[in-house]
Amino acid sequence: METAKANYTCGLAPARIPDPRGFTLHSSTLTVHQTIATMSQLFASLPPIYSCDEIRSLETIARVDAGSESLMERAGLAAAEFARDLPIDSRKPILIFAGPGNNGGDAFVVARHLRQWWHKVEVVFAGERDRLSTDAGHAFDAWRASGGELLTGAQNTNGYALVIDGLFGIGLQRDVRGVYAELVRQINAIEAPVLALDIPTGLHADSGRVLNQAVQADHTMTFIALKPGLLTLDGPDHCGEIHVRDLGIDVEQ
Repeated sequence: METAKANYTCGLAPARIPDPRGFTLHSSTLTVHQTIATMSQLFASLPPIYSCDEIRSLETIARVDAGSESLMERAGLAAAEFARDLPIDSRKPILIFAGPGNNGGDAFVVARHLRQWWHKVEVVFAGERDRLSTDAGHAFDAWRASGGELLTGAQNTNGYALVIDGLFGIGLQRDVRGVYAELVRQINAIEAPVLALDIPTGLHADSGRVLNQAVQADHTMTFIALKPGLLTLDGPDHCGEIHVRDLGIDVEQ
């Protein structure tokens, strides 16, 4: 059995996610019970997997205890710390794409922290301030208050240390088209590693289906728990290494 190029990390303990494409069962030598047992062992080490609706329910419960802005701050800080620790060229800027929803809010939090840690950060914003949610609007304002500027697109396809995809998260249900499809193409054309926030833009979080265009990530930091789309259909080809951060939410309760 081969293992995937993708893996997940949860906390400080890395583990390997088995690649379904490289796993072969020979029906002539395995009984049904042996097959089931083998598959159970194969996925026993995975962290919990939840659908989008289940993740939304967990977020709602967590907001009662911590406040929704706190969740966005936790997610952005976790991703910023991960980006900071990647072996990238600190002399080059980090390019961050922020979308019109809460995934974009996470991206602004990431940008603010990285800038505070003396990284050169450029942010492409594909949205309107007045249409952001309350929490994403606060993240946007904090980025601007820190001296952060906004771009409308990538300036070139090389010269960046890292690209961070915060265009769309798990709420995306429609095809990626128009200006957003163009931004996805820009991300995929840049000669730098790509970190996706929660899920690569354009990948359906429940099914793993590509919604017309999808970001090809080298790393995906997913929040709270794994989503089915990270591991099924087109997911393994677009997520790269998968890193789970639970943001302090006990999903087993």
